[in-house]
Amino acid sequence: MQKPIALIATVLAALAFSQSVLAEDNGGPFFGHQAKGKWLIGIKAAKIDNNQQDIKDADGIGIVLGYEFARPIGSGGSSTVELEYIDGDKTDLAGLGIYDANALNLFFTYRSPGTLYFKAKAGLSYTDIEVITPGLSNTFEDVALALGVGLGVHISDYGVLELEYSTDSGDGDLGIIGVNALLEF
Repeated sequence: MQKPIALIATVLAALAFSQSVLAEDNGGPFFGHQAKGKWLIGIKAAKIDNNQQDIKDADGIGIVLGYEFARPIGSGGSSTVELEYIDGDKTDLAGLGIYDANALNLFFTYRSPGTLYFKAKAGLSYTDIEVITPGLSNTFEDVALALGVGLGVHISDYGVLELEYSTDSGDGDLGIIGVNALLEF
């Protein structure tokens, strides 16, 4: 439980740092600076692949919170910091029991410019996997590096839809295919 709290604290510190350091000096609320970026909030529907042949993928639903920095990168792309939590459903282990996989991810992302865009992300993934078999219950927790790619489209000035894939390098070895519906403000 301490690992997700540390990950959330890191995100909040990164958001506070970004608003105070990357913004213009104009007497705003964050150490005399005013942030010009956008907040992101939304939902995620996902398939959680445990990379085991005989075990079906788990369905998951989650939330995404993030901040898009105001300064462009390269030829007009943008960068964000995103925190996402995915709650997977309990999945049958071919009649031998069930497993439950949850993930908390912190990503730094790049989005290319344009209405239709490419997304690349890298960060940390905390996974909590519980395996329940008759007479036995094991919980596996892991923090690992994670990478991902995706495609997105701006459907309005405030709405974004994204299709993305991410995977971690930890013992849980989860691959996540997700669809994000985000509100930018």
